This record gives sequence, structure tokens and C-alpha cells, in this order.
Amino acid sequence: MNKMKFIFLILLILSSSMAFTQSAERDEDRFFYGARVDEDMQSVTPSDSFSTKGIQYGAILNPVYLYEDNDNGKLGTYIINARVWGKAYLWSNSFLYIRGKNSYMGVASQDGIYEGVESDNVADLDLAYLSMNFFDNAINLSGGRKFYSIGTGLVLNGRGDGGELSWYGSILSLKILGLYTGLLNKDNNPYGLSDKDIADGAKRSFGGGTLAADFMNQKLYLLGLAQVDNGKEEDNAKTRYNSQYYGGGLEGVVLQDISYFAEFVYEKGESYLSGAEKKSSIAAYAVNSGLSWFIPLPLNPALILQYAFGSGDKYRTDYTSSTRPSSSTGDDTGFIYFGTFSGGYALKPALSNIHVYRGGFSFAPFSWVDSMYLKKISLAAKYSYYMKDKKESPIGEGEGELAEANIGQGADVSFRWQIFYDLSMYVNYGVFLPGDAYDSSEGARHFVMSGVNLSF
Repeated sequence: MNKMKFIFLILLILSSSMAFTQSAERDEDRFFYGARVDEDMQSVTPSDSFSTKGIQYGAILNPVYLYEDNDNGKLGTYIINARVWGKAYLWSNSFLYIRGKNSYMGVASQDGIYEGVESDNVADLDLAYLSMNFFDNAINLSGGRKFYSIGTGLVLNGRGDGGELSWYGSILSLKILGLYTGLLNKDNNPYGLSDKDIADGAKRSFGGGTLAADFMNQKLYLLGLAQVDNGKEEDNAKTRYNSQYYGGGLEGVVLQDISYFAEFVYEKGESYLSGAEKKSSIAAYAVNSGLSWFIPLPLNPALILQYAFGSGDKYRTDYTSSTRPSSSTGDDTGFIYFGTFSGGYALKPALSNIHVYRGGFSFAPFSWVDSMYLKKISLAAKYSYYMKDKKESPIGEGEGELAEANIGQGADVSFRWQIFYDLSMYVNYGVFLPGDAYDSSEGARHFVMSGVNLSF
């Protein structure tokens, strides 16, 4: 059952990454006519009277099918996400928002290590928060269970229970946030690193913020985030992972048609050696960047270039673990984070001990026709090349264990269709071709994900 819960959590994260408008938008979704299911979260035309805004409510149905084929076997899975939401307007565009979620997963086919995987169901209070605006929307104060994100969303981008204060000036803006993750349903808690985290639900506290300056269509920002591990641990086998993140970024538009973003993050803190009480200092860093050229031609083409890097540690055997092997020496230089990174569908790499080079394009094949239904079809493709930072160490959860730098390459293709304002569909396909870091017996991996978003 533990294996089932782990697979269920991974698939929930994958499917929900398609769904939330509040997530930092740094992947191919920025090029599509929004295949979104959170349109109910968008603010309507402001009004000062509760009677003119009143109460809104609705439901979102999001069935998803996933198929994965790799050396561990074939896994076909369907997930049915159902959300019911309500939104009550208060004053000056302030509101109370509540959303419940139920996710059911079933296994359509199974093979290899996936034999015996069973169906499961998770019900959770997805979101419940109050958002208040003051001084002509110059200050926003929100609190409750909501999405919290910093910068590109790499170090933090997810749900939690807490509060956020934002101030918007003519040039400067400031955001301060704090949240706790231990109250989330443990089967729907993506913050776990140790076995205790997975079993009990990760009990982590986050606090931080960003300071940004806007000038000439550019934004320069500084960020800081502290993460405290409040989880249980054995007296003779410490597992708490406490980390702090410092960095900054620059994003904007140049020459009207070219947009870019670049973020650097340095990680400090303390981690333990496995099965011991000995601590090591964390000294890791990461880069996330991209360039997009929207070409003013028929079919609305766009070219995409991206580079991302997360430092590695030559002693680490698992970058999803809070500890290093007991034989490790020196600083822990493996970058570990609590946000999201999209680096390819089939490999699904964590941004740890890896260089990720990506290039691709997107276009709207029917942008020239009169039909609004066909206009909102978008296609995109990306090629990815992966290399290790420390060739002695694997990537992710023990992937690519051979002491070679070449991880491999992959390709992704995506289809989006916003059929109506409340109905959309998507199909994602990815393939990964292992490189020298994998055994020669490792074959190509294939991944397919498709779904429909229906709001009513």
C-alpha cells in the first residue's frame, strides 16, 4: 500500500500541475490558450457592493489518463479529479474562497514492478482562504489554505496553511509569506523527504518573501526563504532537513517580441548523515532561465530556449532523501527544493545534480481561420539534453547510477484545445532515450498524459 500511495502522490502532482493558475508559469503552458481549470479564481469587474457581486459557486471535473512504459514495466492509470468551489465577495474585490477536492485513481493495466497496484481515493480540503484588499488594492492580505509561490516557483510553489501580505508600489513591491504543511492530507502532501514524512505527512514550516522593482518592462527581484523541518525522527537516526534559500532574478520583455527570465538560488542549512547524529552543512545552488521569441508571423509561432541547473553532491545516492550516506564528508552540495520544475515528461527530472538544456517551438495551426473553436488549438514541441553535475552521483531517486556525465536526451510534444470557455482538453507525449549514465539494457521510456477540464 505504501507503493500505491507513493505512485498516487506522484500522479496527483503531475495532473495538478496542469490545473492551477496560481502556480508559477514557466513551462510550455505559457504558449497555449489556457487549458486551465481555475478560471473561477479570476477576479471579475470590480464593484464595491456585495449585492452586485454576491456569491459564486461551481464545480470542476478533470479526468486524466496516464500511460508510462519503461524498463520497470508498463503502467496505465486513470485519475478522476472532482472539485467543488464557492466564492463570496466582500468589499473592494476582497473575497472568501473555499474548494474541496476528491481524487480517485484506478489502474487500467499493470506489468513488472507495478503488479498488485490497487485503486485508491483521496478527499481533501483543497483551498480555503480569505483575500482582502486595502488602500485601492495597494495592499493585499490573505490567509488560510492556498497556493504560495516565490520567484519562478522553484524553491516553493504549492499549497499550505498560512498567510501572505503583499504591497504594490509604483516601482517597488514586497511580498511576505508564512505557511505550515503538516495539516494537509498525508496522501496529498508533496513536501516529504524522509520515510517519516511520507508516513505521517510532512510537517514543515516556511517563511520568506520577495522584494521586486519594476522598470522599463523589466522586473528585478530578490528572494529569501527559510524552511524548518518539524517532523518526527528517531533518536539515533536523525533525518530533519532544515534549509534556507537566497537569490534573485530578472525577467521582462525586450524588442517587444522577446521575453526572458533568469533566476539564481543559493541554498544553505543543515542535513544529517544516514543512520547517524552527525550534521553536515548545506552549500548548494541552482539556476532556472529561459528565452522566448514570439515571431509576428501567421500561425503565431514562438521559439523557446531554456537552461536549468541544480548542483550535485558526489556522495549522494538519492536526491529525494533528507540524508546523505554515513561515509560522506564535507558540505552537502546537492540542491533540494520544495517547488516545481518542468524538465521533460518521460524523465521527469528533479533539478538536482543536473544540467538541463531545452529548445523548441509552439504555434497555433488554425490561427488564420474564422472559427473561434479552431483558433484556440495550440501545438508545441521541445527537445531536451541532460548532463550530470557530479558524474559519480546519480540523479533524482537513484537514476543514472553509472559514473558517466551523459544522462540522455528526450523529446516532448503537447496539444491544447480550448474548445469552449468552460471546456478544454490536452494531450502530452514524452520520450526519453537513456545515455551513458544508464546500463546498456535500459530502453527508451514513453509517457502519455491526456485529460479534459470541464467547469460548470
